[in-house]
Amino acid sequence: MPAKKKGKKKGGKKKKKDDATLELEDKYQRTVNEIEALKDHLAIRKELSRKSHGMEDEMRHKMKDAEKSLEEHKSDQKAINADMTRQYKTMQTEMGLRIHKLETDLIRTKQQLNITEEELKKTKEEKERISREKDTEIENLNHKIDGMEKDYSRILDETLDGLISKIDAAKDKWEEKATLVQVNNKHVLMEFGLNPLEL
Repeated sequence: MPAKKKGKKKGGKKKKKDDATLELEDKYQRTVNEIEALKDHLAIRKELSRKSHGMEDEMRHKMKDAEKSLEEHKSDQKAINADMTRQYKTMQTEMGLRIHKLETDLIRTKQQLNITEEELKKTKEEKERISREKDTEIENLNHKIDGMEKDYSRILDETLDGLISKIDAAKDKWEEKATLVQVNNKHVLMEFGLNPLEL
């Protein structure tokens, strides 16, 4: 029986050894698996890192392109701003000159208007003066005409009265002469024995 016990003891030792080997192999296998997992993980990390570097380079390139584009945009914007500022200043200068010219024209026009209004005022006053003088002259002429009409009427009346008086005087003389002639003729006829009443 003791021999059996020894066998049993040997079998137990072998079993323990097998367990340890299995455990060790298991640990080794687990370690290998972990190493493989770590390698895979590292490979993934490397791939991610490579992709990340690639994306970083791409992003840097894009960022440089964006910065370049931004600089070009800023340069264009600066050029546009400078051109707009120049145009604005040119427009402002032109507008200032135009305003100055318009103000000068306005002042000149106002002065011309004042001169024209003054001349118009003087012309109106001169016209009114001439009109008053003409009215006065016409009134004086009307008075003179009235006076001349009265004088002519008086002279005509006096002339006609004188002429009538002369005609009356001449008529009286002619009638007197005619009467004398008739009387003389009557005497002559009677001397010849003629009766004037029978003639």
